[in-house]
Amino acid sequence: MSTRPSSRRSVTRSAFWCSAGFLLLAGCGGATHTRDPFAYAQRPLAIHDDGVVLSSPAVAVHALSFAGASGSRVNAFLLVPKSAGRHPAVLLLHGSGGNREDLLLPAAQLASRGAVALTISQPNDAQTYRPLVVNARRALDLLVARRDVDAHDLGLVGFSLGAQTAAILAGDEPRLKAVGIVAGRGNGVTRYWIHKADEDLYFQAGTHDERVPRAQLLALIQAAPGHPKVSWYDAGHGMNRRSFDDQVAWLARELRLTR
Repeated sequence: MSTRPSSRRSVTRSAFWCSAGFLLLAGCGGATHTRDPFAYAQRPLAIHDDGVVLSSPAVAVHALSFAGASGSRVNAFLLVPKSAGRHPAVLLLHGSGGNREDLLLPAAQLASRGAVALTISQPNDAQTYRPLVVNARRALDLLVARRDVDAHDLGLVGFSLGAQTAAILAGDEPRLKAVGIVAGRGNGVTRYWIHKADEDLYFQAGTHDERVPRAQLLALIQAAPGHPKVSWYDAGHGMNRRSFDDQVAWLARELRLTR
């Protein structure tokens, strides 16, 4: 799924909005309006843990899956600090065409600083934002259910399509404390939801982004309330190592990581 909506792989703004201004999930015809268009059933997560696939003196990496939107299975990597006690937690969302491996490096950096980190594989053929948002909310359910997670210290970072999902969650998910949005596209849906955000926000964008026009990068930033942190980089859409290091450092401060 491209970060730029297209007729084949994405839903246009009209598929999300009807004349009354409500967000729809599959177009206006015959759709049901709800107070929260991304509401979902609180059914069991049905977690399947394949065990530790990587380990260091400080962090263990588990491969697992859980029940996502509409009964789908969501593959994930869970990075768990080996230190005792309750930890902040961060969910990381990849861009279009990606998977749970893409953001393992910043996830490992966060885990080494004392956060439980979770990366998930999102569907690349989603026709609306709904499965992406619901899968992410279910991933947060997984994190807050863990005894080693402090549910009051939850962070989220999304890149590209994951940044669009993160922008929606910033306005629709009250459990989040800090949200990082990397190379995020501003459209009717993402601007609507980011305007409702009350978490601390950190936007990052590349001055040479070849996939998201600068006007759309700015549109999302300018739709955010208050005075969010914003950093621009001499980089294309894929950003660079410094940008992700900066995002990790920001989340570490926001979530009061000890290392």
